[in-house]
Amino acid sequence: MEIDSFPKDPSNLTQLKKYARDLARVYRSEKEKRKELEAVYQELEKYARDFTRLYKSEKEKRLDIETASQEVQKMYIPLERDGSGEKGTTAKEQNEHIEFFGYYKGAKGVSGDYFDYKRIDDKHYAVIKCDVAGKGVPAALIMVQIATVFDCFFRNWTTKEPGYKINDLVYQINDMLVERDFKGRFAALILGIINIESGDGYYCNAGDNILHFYNSSQGRIKTARLPEAPVVGVFPSELVKLKAGFKIVSYKLNVGDTLFFFTDGLDEAKRFFRNEQLQILTCNKTGPKEDGGYGDTYFKGSDNEKLGISRIHQIINNVFNRGSFRLVRHYMPDPGEEFTFSFSDCRGSLEELVLALVAVEKVFRLYRDSNAGGSDRVVIDKKIDEFLKMHFSKYRLYFANAVKGLDKLSVRTYSHIKEDEQYDDLTILAIRKR
Repeated sequence: MEIDSFPKDPSNLTQLKKYARDLARVYRSEKEKRKELEAVYQELEKYARDFTRLYKSEKEKRLDIETASQEVQKMYIPLERDGSGEKGTTAKEQNEHIEFFGYYKGAKGVSGDYFDYKRIDDKHYAVIKCDVAGKGVPAALIMVQIATVFDCFFRNWTTKEPGYKINDLVYQINDMLVERDFKGRFAALILGIINIESGDGYYCNAGDNILHFYNSSQGRIKTARLPEAPVVGVFPSELVKLKAGFKIVSYKLNVGDTLFFFTDGLDEAKRFFRNEQLQILTCNKTGPKEDGGYGDTYFKGSDNEKLGISRIHQIINNVFNRGSFRLVRHYMPDPGEEFTFSFSDCRGSLEELVLALVAVEKVFRLYRDSNAGGSDRVVIDKKIDEFLKMHFSKYRLYFANAVKGLDKLSVRTYSHIKEDEQYDDLTILAIRKR
């Protein structure tokens, strides 16, 4: 509402009264508008409070579902329990003939990573490593069903029936997934039976066709290529059998030899390229390899690099041979920075080996920022923290600011440091013939 300007002649009472009436109307009008706006604001605040409560409720529900799914997932992995009775991150078992050491640490939420080993008679163990495609509760549920089929297959196992026909087990898993018709879901796996006295092993694979093993007589890591086979859960078994099918191969572990199973959360762990201002960069140079790449870590056009199989093999060789590993990262804010891991005082145990792989993967993703503060934090498994303290040359620089009061039984927290997000679950199982 518009009103006339103040009367030019204040002695004109008519004009002055009219101006006063107009001013009063405007005031009442503005007052009413303020009341209406206040009512709107109050309604919006109520809506915001209700929405926040609903969001928190739904978020808590999702967290409850994810937490329950994680606990169910861990039930099928032979992890040790900590002092509070909760399952931790490591699994181990050994006797006079065989030794197992495994590690599992989930990324955000739940997924379908899984490993297991179980004694099925006096001389034999059954083993499996599985990676279900995708994330979330559906992947975890598929993993549970695969684990259930695996358990049932070996429940009454004998060398005569079903014997070493473990491809029958892979076909059973494949049939189960195809019949459930999980859209876009499949799994890559390797499973086997090991005679712990002789070291003879029988293995069958689906999708995952590389076997990594440390040859103790040669003192180095080697690989064996398994038959090409599709992942489970995509094609009906009748169709798979018309092609190559799921094949059984034998491989013998001699005393001191070690077999490695791991999912792609390890070799595909990644960090972003950054300049001195910590801006993410893109590699614009063609690499020296035939495919134009830089080994198995990155290519021209990449804005990140992977940990890669070649680094994993170097770590394994150096732990077992009590050497040192130099971690070279590309496109770093500080190009001259070097990371060295010394394994000279290692005993060559499977535990040291697996912890070394996880420790290097953790450091691989870390980076320093001069502007990082107390709210910039990383959480680290206590076992990995202790390993880094003993073997990582720049431990005191990167882990200088412990956050007090946040220590739990299994993890520690450090501030003023940043990291790229963990890409996927870390799932590792090492098996050594004694």
